[in-house]
Amino acid sequence: MSAHPINETPVPALRAMLDEQLDTRELSRVLGLDDQAALLLARRVLQPPLADMLARPGKEVRARLVEHSFAVARAVAPCTCARLPEEVPLLVEMLHAGSLVVDDIEDEAVSRRGAPALHRTWGIPIALNAGNWLYFWPFLVLGSLPLDRGTSLAMHRRMSTTMVRCHQGQALDLAVRIHDLSQHEVATAVDATTRLKTGALMELSCTLGAIAAHAAPPTERALATFGREIGVALQMFDDLGCVLSPARRGKAEEDLVAARPTWPWAWLARSLDETTFKSLQRQASIAHATGRTDALLESLRMHCDSFRRKPREHLSAAIAGLRNSIGDHAPHAVAALITSLERDVRMLEHAYA
Repeated sequence: MSAHPINETPVPALRAMLDEQLDTRELSRVLGLDDQAALLLARRVLQPPLADMLARPGKEVRARLVEHSFAVARAVAPCTCARLPEEVPLLVEMLHAGSLVVDDIEDEAVSRRGAPALHRTWGIPIALNAGNWLYFWPFLVLGSLPLDRGTSLAMHRRMSTTMVRCHQGQALDLAVRIHDLSQHEVATAVDATTRLKTGALMELSCTLGAIAAHAAPPTERALATFGREIGVALQMFDDLGCVLSPARRGKAEEDLVAARPTWPWAWLARSLDETTFKSLQRQASIAHATGRTDALLESLRMHCDSFRRKPREHLSAAIAGLRNSIGDHAPHAVAALITSLERDVRMLEHAYA
């Protein structure tokens, strides 16, 4: 697979697929409706909010991980019958877009990707329906792809399992408050939430690429593990960036008012004495109750600057783990592909940080 620069650009392929999906002939087939007026009405009420969301710029990291993983698996054990339809990398982007819409509603977020969150523009009922539609759309697309039955079924099962994991992770994210946890519980809660949310979707990306390549189980497991750990690393960058970067103060305040356990809290729980940590928890409880976060944010910044190396160490370990797992197979081809993948992931590090 050729390398594309990672940047914030719209996803024109998703927009084109949306237009095809909402074409009245396709709608008629999927919905079982023949009345043209009803079909036009159905399209008119659903397409605008979806087009709004899919027109916004994104990094497309999950789609790229599908492509990279397919290429790595093919290099490890070439399979002449393996194919990667161009729609497969977009399946995870569809699920991710749906999760953003629903997460923003649940988090009462104000903005997303440089514009008002979808529910702020369209209202909660329409945004929620659009987000849920994005959860089901990839399964509809998957059923239409030119894949053999075994490959299609394996992808379907992985996608279904991932959706269950993501919703469980979101349940933890919504319900657990930092001031309600004991100090020894914090790191466990943050790690579990990250692996079930961010990690699960990134793992799915690598797994779909491996399945499309008809990879052997050890290769699929190595790529799945890599994807999950990359997701954890990127969440670390994101959480730490919210605390340390003045430009991301809005997202930091959102997390602090929600009293959300994040990676800075996990690292603090492991490094601070009990008295100091409880003092921060009391500040977190006050911020949660009053919405005033200045004092807590300043305290966190004082403690967290030394954690800058943490996400980078996790990222390096994930890359090293993949090299160690499959680097001996087709070494030159695999090494070149992993180097390309590593370059893209390092670029993401800067984007998230």
